[in-house]
Amino acid sequence: MPDVSSAHDGPLVVFGPRSLEYDFGPGHPLTPLRFGPGIDLLRAVGAEPSIEPSPATDAALQAVHLPAYNEAVRRFSADPSRQAAMGIGLSDNPAFAGMHEAGASVADGSLRAMDAILRGDVEHALHPGGGLHHAMPAKAWGFCIYNDPALAIARARATGLRVLYVDLDTHHGDGVEAVFAGDPGVLTLSLHESGRYLFPGTGFIDDLGEGAAAGTAVNVPLEPYTGETAWLAIVRSLVPALAASFGPDIVVSQHGADTHAWDPLAHLRVTTTAMGEAARLVDEVAHRWARGRWLATGGGGYDAYRVVPRAWALTWLAGAHREVPSSTPVEWQARWEPEAAAFGTRGMPASFEDGPNAGQPILDAQAAAEEASLGVLARVRRVALPRLAREAIDRGWWSAEGDVAAASPTAPSTDAAPTVVPLTAPGLADLALAPRTISPFDPVAAHAILVAAAADDARVVGAVSGSSLVGAAVAGASGELLALGVAPAFRRRGLGAALLRMLVDGRPDDGAMTAALGVAERDWVEPLD
Repeated sequence: MPDVSSAHDGPLVVFGPRSLEYDFGPGHPLTPLRFGPGIDLLRAVGAEPSIEPSPATDAALQAVHLPAYNEAVRRFSADPSRQAAMGIGLSDNPAFAGMHEAGASVADGSLRAMDAILRGDVEHALHPGGGLHHAMPAKAWGFCIYNDPALAIARARATGLRVLYVDLDTHHGDGVEAVFAGDPGVLTLSLHESGRYLFPGTGFIDDLGEGAAAGTAVNVPLEPYTGETAWLAIVRSLVPALAASFGPDIVVSQHGADTHAWDPLAHLRVTTTAMGEAARLVDEVAHRWARGRWLATGGGGYDAYRVVPRAWALTWLAGAHREVPSSTPVEWQARWEPEAAAFGTRGMPASFEDGPNAGQPILDAQAAAEEASLGVLARVRRVALPRLAREAIDRGWWSAEGDVAAASPTAPSTDAAPTVVPLTAPGLADLALAPRTISPFDPVAAHAILVAAAADDARVVGAVSGSSLVGAAVAGASGELLALGVAPAFRRRGLGAALLRMLVDGRPDDGAMTAALGVAERDWVEPLD
């Protein structure tokens, strides 16, 4: 195992004196006390803060927040005794002197980290104090004044990049989702304890986004007491597959540590071990689809000494592509043990990763919760994943976690009139699939799925233009429609109807066909409303 005292190259880290100013006061769950042991442990594994945030400008904040709200935060910042308004002055978000500057500094940290990634200065960045994902355009909400992940995403969107946002906090990432609910260029995935039991009371399966962006909001509401086994299985099932379907240019993630079994505010039973594995999976997705571009933020977590520092360190180690050390530094444990005990969480952990179930017995309630949450996963997959991609994973035709293809075909000329023909696996192998004909996003991967499907008794009908496949309709062996799509340059010419007609006409005698396709089947880049 590596020496945790040695310095390593790795993700850029955002932290400075202003980070400590985001402080709602003694007794508030979101405490700046977490930065002491947290930054100390990050430094122990080789991370050194390189961006010290300062207040973002009003113009930068207003990329997401309304001017009237920005002005209200400034007024409360100057006079915290004002009557509560716009979510400020309530128990969750008590006003404090300097609130605007503190919140704007958190926003600045994520914005400057995003700028460094966009410039190509770094591939990865970690903003431990970021992840304030609840703040709305005109309302403070859930300990969050300004929504730094949304601001960072908006900065990336302003350059034309398509963004995958992965929210692993135990609370629904409602603010980020709300900001981009109508933007098909942002796919938000939130895994959280169900809103039936926990703030903010939202984030159910049928919360899918709006209009042309319907299908780009994906929510997985988990049952209380869901543990690491089911939680990590859900992360592994959805994150790579959604990334493969959507094809992001950059990844932003929120790694709230309040999913942990020891967290005092929620009821999941996740471990730091699972958190670290999830961060490594996000890193892999960023490298496969987004040229490594990844901004990670900290988010919630209210066991400030035993859990939050390890979650931050494991996220940084994932981006640094380093092994997890065998133990936390003895000096770190000794330094922070007195404060942890005073905080009410005696016993600094000797290891970065937890034992199974964080040392707690798996009771019947947890087993039932995990079974129910896996049932939620099955329903979410039916809604959120394209049918062909889902069937390809389930039938072993393709893995969303495989290597990215070396090259993808270019768009074919529109001059050659396509011919609609039935295709076998050998015939498909001789063709190149045009981009954005069917999911997944990479046409080389989608082409491989078609070849594997045809070899496994699926029926494939294609629209062929020269050596390019510019349209496809696929039916499974049982007659279910798995995919129907046409490349953008060939749409609105009647090819979809022709493909479907030949597929139906070619079915076995008296064979029934069924179609159950939803929002996930649309073109992820230019979906119709």
